[in-house]
Amino acid sequence: MNSTVPANNSPLQHALAKLTERETAAVSRQLDPARCDPGFLPFHAFARSIGTEEGWDFAETDEARRNLIAGFAEIHARKGTPYAIRALFPILRLGEIQIIERDGEFKWDGSVLFDGSRTFGRREGDWAEYRIVLTRPVSIRQTARIRAMLAEIAPLRCELTALDYRNHPHRWNGKIRFNGEYGFGTT
Repeated sequence: MNSTVPANNSPLQHALAKLTERETAAVSRQLDPARCDPGFLPFHAFARSIGTEEGWDFAETDEARRNLIAGFAEIHARKGTPYAIRALFPILRLGEIQIIERDGEFKWDGSVLFDGSRTFGRREGDWAEYRIVLTRPVSIRQTARIRAMLAEIAPLRCELTALDYRNHPHRWNGKIRFNGEYGFGTT
């Protein structure tokens, strides 16, 4: 007999264990974020300290929220590093990103193409500035949420100068209306 009740217990106790087996299986299923009902996902997020600033509101589907819960332990362990930033964007289905650190350190020496995506010249204290190049366009509202997430995940000493998606602009196919919801490449 497969039971958690010791073999020397009475037949009545074994019968009760068998009756409650299905209910305990339902409870144990809710403890697994990959298999639980969608209503339990916020409790799993709370238990892992995933809040609005860590991307909970940005993950809009149940699958995205499950992925965030599954991958957040590693992100939290490496919080404050470029790895944490790079790992968070694919989990939230924002694609791969490129992080350009020391955004103001580029010089006019031919090593960088100055097409508006980079800045040159340096002021005192600019060493901690960075820019993120996205592989897909985001709305202005999403940009504000991404900035809030990066404020929690990125190193405190660093300052985000821009979210740039000029290399992957919107398609002019009528699906996106330029009514102030979307920008034109960088925010």
